[in-house]
Amino acid sequence: MFKRNKLGKKSTFEDAIQHYLEGNIRDSALEFAAWSKANGLAPKQDGDPAEWLIPYKDDCLCWIHFEPKYHFRFFYCDYSGEQDEGFMRAVQDHVMHCTTCHEGPCSGGDAVIFGKAFTNVCKEFTVRFENPDGGTMEHIKQLLAYWKEKGHTSVSYHYHNG
Repeated sequence: MFKRNKLGKKSTFEDAIQHYLEGNIRDSALEFAAWSKANGLAPKQDGDPAEWLIPYKDDCLCWIHFEPKYHFRFFYCDYSGEQDEGFMRAVQDHVMHCTTCHEGPCSGGDAVIFGKAFTNVCKEFTVRFENPDGGTMEHIKQLLAYWKEKGHTSVSYHYHNG
C-alpha cells in the first residue's frame, strides 16, 4: 500500500484514490469522493498529494491520509449526545490512544466518548478509521455531520488550523 507519491500538487482527490488504493477500498473511496463533492465537503490537498483535509467554514472537519496507511483522522472534541447505537460503537471502536508524538498540552488524557470512559486518548486525533470499507464509510459520513455541529467544541490545533 505504501507507494511513494508521484502525484503533483494539482492532483485531484480522485487521482490520489486511484494512485494509492486498490479493490473494494478504492471503490468505497471513490463513492465517498462523489458523495463529499455532492454535499459541499470536497477534500482539499494539504500540501502533499498523500494528505487531504475536509474544510468546513473556516475549520477542518477531518484529515485523510494515504501514506503510510489510508486513514481518516477526527479530532478531539465533546463526543456526546443521543446518537445511533451503531454509530456510537463505531466511533468508540476507533479511539486512538496517545503515542506521545508531542510533549506538553496535547499529550494523552482521559475522555468520555458517547458515554464510555477511555484513558490516554490522543488529544489531537481522537478517532481514526484505517482502510474504511463501504459500511465504515457510512459512519464516517455520520461523523462528518456530527463534526459540522460539534466541531466548535474541539480544542485540537488541527481542527482550527487545518
